[in-house]
Amino acid sequence: MDTPAPLPRLRTDLTFVPVTENGQSLYIIEDPVQNTYYRIGEEEYLFISNLNRFSSLEPLLEHITPLSASPLDKEQAQTILQWLTGRQLLQQKDATILAADMEQKQNFQKRTNLNRLNLISIKIPCFNPDRLLRHCKPLFWLTGKIFFTLWICAGVMAAWVLFTRWSEFSAQTQGILGMDNLLWVWCIWFGLKIIHEFFHSLVCYRYGGRVYEAGILFILFIPLTYVNATSSWKFASKWQRIHVAVAGMFIEIGIAFTAVLVWAGTPDSTTGMIAHNTVIIAGISSLLFNANPLMRFDGYYILSDLLSIPNLYQRGMHSANSRLKKFFLGISSPIKEPLFVKGYGIAVFIWRVLVLFSLGYLASQLAGGLGIFITLGALVAWVGMPLFFFIKRWPNYREQNQHIGLHLLRRSTFCLLVAVAALYLIGWKKHIEAPGIIEYREQYSVKAVSPGFITAIRIKDGEKVKKGQLLLRQENKELEHMHAQSRFLLKQLELKMRLAHSTGKIAELQSLKEKYQSQQEVFQKNDDDLRALSVHAPGEGMVISRQLKDKIGMFIPKGEELLWIVTPQQKQLSALASQDDIDIFRSLVGKKVTINMRAAGIGVFKATLTQVDPTGTTRLAYPALGAMHGGPLDVRQSVGKSKKDQFDYGYSYELFTPRFTLGVALPPDIKQKVMAGQQAILSVQGNRISLAERLLQWASNWQKAKDKLM
Repeated sequence: MDTPAPLPRLRTDLTFVPVTENGQSLYIIEDPVQNTYYRIGEEEYLFISNLNRFSSLEPLLEHITPLSASPLDKEQAQTILQWLTGRQLLQQKDATILAADMEQKQNFQKRTNLNRLNLISIKIPCFNPDRLLRHCKPLFWLTGKIFFTLWICAGVMAAWVLFTRWSEFSAQTQGILGMDNLLWVWCIWFGLKIIHEFFHSLVCYRYGGRVYEAGILFILFIPLTYVNATSSWKFASKWQRIHVAVAGMFIEIGIAFTAVLVWAGTPDSTTGMIAHNTVIIAGISSLLFNANPLMRFDGYYILSDLLSIPNLYQRGMHSANSRLKKFFLGISSPIKEPLFVKGYGIAVFIWRVLVLFSLGYLASQLAGGLGIFITLGALVAWVGMPLFFFIKRWPNYREQNQHIGLHLLRRSTFCLLVAVAALYLIGWKKHIEAPGIIEYREQYSVKAVSPGFITAIRIKDGEKVKKGQLLLRQENKELEHMHAQSRFLLKQLELKMRLAHSTGKIAELQSLKEKYQSQQEVFQKNDDDLRALSVHAPGEGMVISRQLKDKIGMFIPKGEELLWIVTPQQKQLSALASQDDIDIFRSLVGKKVTINMRAAGIGVFKATLTQVDPTGTTRLAYPALGAMHGGPLDVRQSVGKSKKDQFDYGYSYELFTPRFTLGVALPPDIKQKVMAGQQAILSVQGNRISLAERLLQWASNWQKAKDKLM
């Protein structure tokens, strides 16, 4: 007769905290060594808490069966023991238990090694904030009713500001991703994340919890901070746990409210720009990331506590995996979950697939070969690890279903055929967009031809002028002196030439003529420069000047722009179309197209496409459309080929692929509203494109971009 294996011993330093939710008794296990917390049910608690009182399994189960509403069987008891072993909650002295624990540690190490290849998501613990947070008790008022009242008041005022000044606020978002603004964006983002996690910790300490770990989580090298506030799980009230989870979003939105009010006071200053960035970043990070219940951030923990469903994420994913096992492997799971948990698991599974594909695609767009290696590493971690454990568990699956291979082949083939059919049957009309900018068809840039001080201005901003009309006068005493001196030298040379001619000195006369011709060129240049000090209109139109009146008495160097002369009735939209879409635009010449100028407060309207340039170019004719200035077009930097192309510090920017210029005639009422330099988006409906064609197009563009960068 076999001797039953002795039961392992539970660690004596563990603490059990009872919690009641919706009439259900739960228990929190606190591990003081690893500073971790686990939530278990009443049946599991009866088994674990009595583990050290019995030497074998059968007497233990006989003891707790009368005390439990749902008695455990031997298989469930072994599962609990394995769970305790995997989390190192047992005194591991038994050889069998140690062997099982060693196997679990090896599997965990394999997962860890594979995850290191995944550079898309990197978690780095930094420090223990417990000592710092112990001194933050005077700040607890920030988590109370007084601060909440102030938060509500700021929110009401901020909502009113956004409601009354939305056009102005939205128009300012155009340059938020410009090269000159990225450093501000990064600093604001990181600062908000630090404050976010600090408030999680502060609320956790207010209710008696502890925080032993803080660090940085990089998602595609975008830094996110985190703290381990799992001690909140032992709070008796779920509303206290919800308060901990919502604290980070609460303070971020509060900062956004305050930033709106700061922006309203100084919208055009550096302070206003920083406040505007803060509003956008705080709103996006709070709503898109933290409030999303499909990710294991704040929104998930709030939902889990509101519904009183512990471990919702794990249960949902287990349910989704069980459904996949049943479909592909023909293996049913004995665990039945509520309908909501099943639906949540499916939603999380779909969301994870979308996020993983999106992050993989974004990683592949990084410069050079780095993006390729990041994507390949992520694929090994996301696909290789599940595939490795699937192969390892294959013998166990065969025991549950002897025809598993045939079952898997049939279902996989069916799904593959459905997927291929869907790729070609699912399609939509291609939505084509071309970014553009408002400009004048005929415009004159008036620049200082000669350097000098402005002494008189004969025109004003908005005034209509005729060709040749005097605009302003400059004065340059040095130039006048040089002109008078060159005139005097010419007269001297004329006198010397007459004397040489009268005395018959032919050689001297020839030398004087050469000097006279050279000096006459100097005189003529000085004379032209003096005449250019009176600036005249090069054409007919309306004057656009930038505070020209303030420049009276200022010295203007040669080549500096003074003003523009434009014809307001000749405003047009010039857009840049991709070479892949040029045939569609050529077929639409003379027809109406849709113009989106919501960002400028103009709205959406129809306009006529008048022309398409026959040749494309990579030259960036409109710098405002380039990514370095917050525009929609990706550009690369190279040494400027001409001064015309040089925008910053002698560098020029060119497009990755050629673009064709489109001319769009604006309706008369729109011409009166728009201003030169405002951006717009031209959009049309193209031919039908299937999902397969779209994926092939993405792959082709990705490969072309990689070939150019490699």
